[in-house]
Amino acid sequence: MNTFVKQISLFIVLSLFTGYSAFGQQSDYQIQQDFQTEYTELLERIEQAVTTEALAEIEDAINELETNYNEHTDIINAALYPETFDNVIRTLRNNHAEAVENVTTIEDLNEEISSLESELDNFRSRLETMNRETADLQQKIRESTQNEARQAALIRQYRENIEERNLFVSNFLGDLLSEYQSMDRAQRQEITEAAGRLEENPVDVIQNVINEYITMMEQAEGLETPDFVSMKAQHGYFVEVWNQIGEQLTTTFMPDNPEQARANIDQLLSNWQESISTNLWASLQAAFSENDIQLNEFSSSDEFNDALHNYIDSAYEVSVDANSEEDYQVYRNFNSFWNDTVKTEWGEMFIEGDILTQAQIAAVDLKLDNWRDEATPKSNLTFILLIVSVAVIIGLIVLLLTRKSDSGSKT
Repeated sequence: MNTFVKQISLFIVLSLFTGYSAFGQQSDYQIQQDFQTEYTELLERIEQAVTTEALAEIEDAINELETNYNEHTDIINAALYPETFDNVIRTLRNNHAEAVENVTTIEDLNEEISSLESELDNFRSRLETMNRETADLQQKIRESTQNEARQAALIRQYRENIEERNLFVSNFLGDLLSEYQSMDRAQRQEITEAAGRLEENPVDVIQNVINEYITMMEQAEGLETPDFVSMKAQHGYFVEVWNQIGEQLTTTFMPDNPEQARANIDQLLSNWQESISTNLWASLQAAFSENDIQLNEFSSSDEFNDALHNYIDSAYEVSVDANSEEDYQVYRNFNSFWNDTVKTEWGEMFIEGDILTQAQIAAVDLKLDNWRDEATPKSNLTFILLIVSVAVIIGLIVLLLTRKSDSGSKT
């Protein structure tokens, strides 16, 4: 009986020990499986995360995973061999850090694209408003031909509108220059990848602005020489900015065919320059003609400078030969228009717009000084005094002879 009880007791003890061992083995396996499942899920969450908020939650989950399983390191290491618990946690953190960097870059880029889109929208909106104002003023100018005072006021307002537009566009170009000239290749590449979301990119805007300037030059109602000189300077600034950032802009926003995009803009700039030149030289020729100064025809800065010198040289020769009051009036007329209008009102614009250089203006001034010396009528006082002196002497001689004759008769 005692033997039987001992046997039963031994069986129960062995059964309990075996069951406990099996439970321990099952618990270790479950820990390994749970860890592997949570680890895999975290890797997938990191890969799929698209916001910094989601990645912040994942970081908390990584910390929690490490805390929960840290006491089971040996069990997990046995399952992961040759990997270790510490290595896989480090992998999670490295992947998470890389994802944070990528997502942050994307979010910054999205913000930059949104900001650019907003800037372009504001620019287009303001430009459209200016275009409507310009068109309205042009219509009013055409309708006010019977009222000179009103027409003059409208033309003045129209010219101010163009000046405001030029300043607005120049500021836009300055902003583009500042922003894109400082970008490195990586930044431009990032924007290129996201630029497809833009309804209209900066290259499109520049193209549209140039087309509008060309249209303005083709209509050119109420504009005068200073307006075309100002437009020539505006064109020069446009070309300067485009030469500095045109390649970056087309590579960034027209990646499929940047060379063609640049060629299109270059052609538009050339067309714009031609339309400005046609109007500028015609208005300048008319301005001199309206002041009775008939210059040889010109269609460039060099030809204009030559025409000025040819006119002065010819007038100088006439003054040398004739030295008449009429020639002097020709000099005074040219000198007055040159100093009061060309130099005083247009001089700075001429220099900025590459119409004349400071040296060329000074050369005209020098020739004017020489012309003045020859054109000023010479005084006739000396000749008159000589005639008077001769007459007096002759009178005295006649008087003496008469007296001498009278004295002889008395004797």
